[in-house]
Amino acid sequence: MFQTVNNKILGIIFGVLLLTGIFLFLFDGGKSERTFRDVLVNIDTTAVTEIIIYPKSQNHKEVKLYKDKDEWRVTLPSGGNTKVANQRISDLFAQLAAIKPKRLAARDESKWSELQVDSTGSRVKVFQDSKLSLDLVIGRFSFQQPRTMNTFVRLFNDKDVYEVDGFLDMTFNQGANIFRDGTVVKSDHNSWQQIQFKYPADSSFQLIKSGNGWLLNGKVTDSLKTANYLNRLANLSNNSFVDDVKIDPSSTPTYSLNITTSDLKFIEIKGYQDSTSFLIYSSQNPEAWFDGSSLTNSIFVGKSSFLSK
Repeated sequence: MFQTVNNKILGIIFGVLLLTGIFLFLFDGGKSERTFRDVLVNIDTTAVTEIIIYPKSQNHKEVKLYKDKDEWRVTLPSGGNTKVANQRISDLFAQLAAIKPKRLAARDESKWSELQVDSTGSRVKVFQDSKLSLDLVIGRFSFQQPRTMNTFVRLFNDKDVYEVDGFLDMTFNQGANIFRDGTVVKSDHNSWQQIQFKYPADSSFQLIKSGNGWLLNGKVTDSLKTANYLNRLANLSNNSFVDDVKIDPSSTPTYSLNITTSDLKFIEIKGYQDSTSFLIYSSQNPEAWFDGSSLTNSIFVGKSSFLSK
């Protein structure tokens, strides 16, 4: 009889423990699983129509990237807008896709300030067909050996903070200029047939391709010097943008460089000197003007840059 009673008691205890275990698994276990997200960013980059960034480096002033037909554009502090470099958009999407949780760094607001995922962090909003699909706060970065950079992030409407791979400030804590198309010249110099340097007074000259070499006003150029110049010029870019320029690009420049390609296409770079600055304009990027102080020596060179001593 006592054994029967003991078996019943053991059975009841086992049942209670079983129910308790099931309860804890369903409620507490499920809760723990929800606090750690496997995915933070889930967007279809082909459907993204707008990205708004509030970089802390710019005092959280809005930087708006938006798709206009098949082209991406960025709004400028002046109120205008300009074309975005395709590579910049590709890099931005790749950076977003790479945001994956490594560990849960904090579960409540007590660590937000320390990890800079509060109002001091950079905020990124991504829209797909005008619908908000991502709202992310990017905080401070951390450096770990061996040479690993991580960043703390938080979904804006979530309390949890995650540590993810990468130095996200490089992409998202920047002003509008970082996204602009900085192309000055982008062309295969092997297709170039003639380069004209038009300078003041009688200092103008031209290069003409002859076989595998070049002639400067009929003289054979130094092959190494010429190759160095052509390689540098063929992939020339810059981010020293100048806005609100009042110069008409159809007006006569102070200096100009004209490239004629084998298929009779023309690339023209113009340099305008005014009382305070020297500005560069390129036919390959007609929406941009550049500060010529860092470009002039790469474009408007003298005859000595091509001839042997």
